Amino acid sequence: MNRRKAIGRLLMIGGAGLMAGGGFTWFRYYRKPDLASLDALRPMIDELAETIIPETDTPGAKSAGAGEMIIRLIRECAPRNAQNRFLTGLADVEDYARSRFGQPYLSCNDQQKDAITAHFEVRDRSGKGLRDKAMNKLIGPAFFQTLKKYTVISYCTSMQGATKGLQYDYLPGIYRGIIPLSAGQKCWATS
Repeated sequence: MNRRKAIGRLLMIGGAGLMAGGGFTWFRYYRKPDLASLDALRPMIDELAETIIPETDTPGAKSAGAGEMIIRLIRECAPRNAQNRFLTGLADVEDYARSRFGQPYLSCNDQQKDAITAHFEVRDRSGKGLRDKAMNKLIGPAFFQTLKKYTVISYCTSMQGATKGLQYDYLPGIYRGIIPLSAGQKCWATS
């Protein structure tokens, strides 16, 4: 066998392997998602959202009903690839909690939940490179990016978040584009 044929065959085998792996990834993120399982995962979604926006002197994401809104956003607004990535991410959180702490995510204490969310925030951080932009475009945003985005949207648009977590003015009156905030003042919910 000559060298050119051997190199050609190796390239052909490598290309076939890459195509098979890419096809599997494509199928994994574009198949029909099992959205019925989201209702069973609601307590976990509530706890993840509460870890992102915890209850302090203002209500947290859990008391604002963010879990229900996140599920609704995933079901009705997210594309199929983002739905699959979100469901896969929830399974990854559960697997990571069991492997790292030996118990399900809901049984973990607050420090363990913070460590788990910190791990996934680092794992799913998007870069500025071409590869990250292409992956984001092809298979959708990462799990933790989607979770944080929908948690903030759910919290800020809820009654609890808008009236107690943010500064709310029922009758805003005239529009003033730049208003200096005083020390300790909350962010405005109305503009």
